[in-house]
Amino acid sequence: MPIYRYTAEDSEGRPTDGHIGAETVEEARHRLEQQGLRVLEVIQAESGSYAEPRSEKLSADEGERLVENVANLSAAGLPLSPGLRAAGDESDSPRLANAFYYLADQIDQGRSLDEVLTSTQDLLPRSITVLIQAAAQSGQLGPALSELVEHYRATSALRRNIGRGLAYPVLVAVLAAVVLGCIVTFIAPGFEQIFSDFGARLPAITLVLFSLRRVGAWIVLAILAVMVVVALVVRARWSAAARQRWLARMPLVGPLWHWLGLLEWIGLVQVLLRNQVGLLESLRLSAGAVSNAFVGQLSLAMAEAVARGRTLSQAMSSLRAVPASLVPLVRWGEEAGSLADSLGVSREMLEERVRTRSLWLETALPPILFVAVGCCVLLVLAALFLPLISLIQNLS
Repeated sequence: MPIYRYTAEDSEGRPTDGHIGAETVEEARHRLEQQGLRVLEVIQAESGSYAEPRSEKLSADEGERLVENVANLSAAGLPLSPGLRAAGDESDSPRLANAFYYLADQIDQGRSLDEVLTSTQDLLPRSITVLIQAAAQSGQLGPALSELVEHYRATSALRRNIGRGLAYPVLVAVLAAVVLGCIVTFIAPGFEQIFSDFGARLPAITLVLFSLRRVGAWIVLAILAVMVVVALVVRARWSAAARQRWLARMPLVGPLWHWLGLLEWIGLVQVLLRNQVGLLESLRLSAGAVSNAFVGQLSLAMAEAVARGRTLSQAMSSLRAVPASLVPLVRWGEEAGSLADSLGVSREMLEERVRTRSLWLETALPPILFVAVGCCVLLVLAALFLPLISLIQNLS
C-alpha cells in the first residue's frame, strides 16, 4: 500500500502532519477528513522511510505513561493518531515523544496498534507490550487497558510501600556495620598499642577482635568478590525464572516476593476474563505481562494444563508454588460460572496476606536488628575495656 505524507489542521486550527497508508491520494484525503482534519496537502512519501522505529526502548515509567494515553484515547473514542501526536507534543521526554510520533505514523499507514507492537519488540518493555496486546484482543481496548493500567499501578504502589517499609531496618543494619567498622579500624589500634606498651594479658575476645582488625579488610573484600562472581555466574547460567524461583525460597522475604508476583498475575487474569478474553489466552498473555518471570512460567504451565482439558483449579493444585488456599476459591468460581469474581476474591485474600507478612516484617525486624547491633557493640566494648580495666587495677 502506498504511503502518503500529509499536512493538515485539526478542528481547532492547529497544524499537524504525518503519514497515512491509502491506495490513492483521494482515499488518503477521505480518510483524513473522516478523522476531523482539514487537509492542506497530500503527497506520496518514499517507501520504507518509516519501517523502523525512531525511538530507543522506553523505561517502565515511560511505557506506563504511553499506555495511559492510549487507554484514555480509546476509552474516549478518539482517533489514536492525532491523539498520540498531541501527547508527543506535550511530552517533556524526547524519547517518549518520538515513540508517540512513531506509533502515530505507523497507525496512519493503516497498521493496527497490536500489529505495530508485535513487529516492534524494542520500543516498549515486554510487559507493557503484552498489556496493550491483551487489551486489544479483548475487543474493548479502552476499558480493558484502563483496568490493566489501574491494576498495574496498584500492584506497583504496594510493592513500593513494602520496599520503603523494609528499607528502614536494612539502613539501620548498614549504618551499624559502618560504625562498628570505623571503631575497629580507627579506635581499636590505639587500645592495641596501649596494651602492647604495658605488656597486658589480653582475654580471648580481645585477641579475636585485634585479629579481625588486621585481616578484616581482606575478609570483606573476599566476601564482596565472591558475591560478585556468584552473581555473574548465576546471571549467566540461570534464566530469569530460575533466579526468581530461588528468590522465592529465601527465608522471610522470599514468600513475600513470590506472593507479590502471584498477586499481580491473578489481577491480570481477572481483568482479561472480565473483558471477554478466553481463559487459555488470558493465561498465556498474563505470563508475558507479569513482572515475575517465575510466576510467568507458572502461568504457562497452567495454560498447558488447561489446553489439555484440565480446569484452572486442577492446574493450580498440581503446582506447589501456588498457595493451596487459593484452589478452593477458584474451584468455587468454576462451579458457579463466575471465575473472574472468584479470582477477585483470591486477589483480595492474597493481598491481605502480603500486607500482613510485610507488617510483621516491618514490626519484627527492627527489634531483632537492634538486639543484634547491641550485642555487637557490647562485645566490642568488652573486648576493648576489659584489658584496660585490668591494667588500671594492676597499676593502682
